[in-house]
Amino acid sequence: MWDENGYKPESRAALFGVECEGIHALLWSWEENPRCVCTKRDEPVYTDSCLELFLLPVDGDKRYINFEVNKNGVYLSQIGTCREDRVFIKELTDLEPVISPMEIEADGEKAWGVDILIPESFISALYGTDFVLRETKIKGNFYKCGDKTEFPHYGSHFPVKTENPDFHRPEFFGDIIFRKV
Repeated sequence: MWDENGYKPESRAALFGVECEGIHALLWSWEENPRCVCTKRDEPVYTDSCLELFLLPVDGDKRYINFEVNKNGVYLSQIGTCREDRVFIKELTDLEPVISPMEIEADGEKAWGVDILIPESFISALYGTDFVLRETKIKGNFYKCGDKTEFPHYGSHFPVKTENPDFHRPEFFGDIIFRKV
């Protein structure tokens, strides 16, 4: 989407839940020379080469959480109902997601990625509820961006039907279904 320069690094996402643990998101990008300037939590990592996860995990609560992560695992995380009313999560709880950066190389191609673990206790603390992951449906989206990269780019898993890039649009989040296996 929003293809201005033809640069579209291949990116992938997988989401799964582990009962009594939380939600895992594995995000990957095959991108040459990813920009990685931000070094501190809650800096504007979306200006770097960035992989993002936005989730509405609690039914009936319109606040969504966003995790935006660069290649080194530096992340920005907030909660709110829209772009304008975001609150940094560190202001609401001492609990944190577990962010693990990863790199792979296969057949001469390099990829970078992150494993984001969002513990049930983290979601419970943010939403003031006893969140337990079961067979359930939540809303969310996965994004790839890089506002200040050599070739700025923006992409999403579920289409965002806006004229300009705008990931803070929960009305375009898709269904994510957890099933017991």
